[in-house]
Amino acid sequence: TRMRGRKPYDDGFQPFFTLGDLWESFKEWSAYGAGVPLVLNGSDSVVQYYVPYLSAIQIYAHSSRTATKQ
Repeated sequence: TRMRGRKPYDDGFQPFFTLGDLWESFKEWSAYGAGVPLVLNGSDSVVQYYVPYLSAIQIYAHSSRTATKQ
């Protein structure tokens, strides 16, 4: 994912990227999506796959900004 730049965010700057960049990053992986290795119960190893058409994402908003817009 390419960082597009920086936008002001309260007391500093935060990098940002577009949702299009996020979906593009999944295309770089295989047809199974992005494999993430996990260790369960301290010993069992598995690989969990994330794909944009099956995985849900949540977009977070800064709570003080959304409260002032209401």
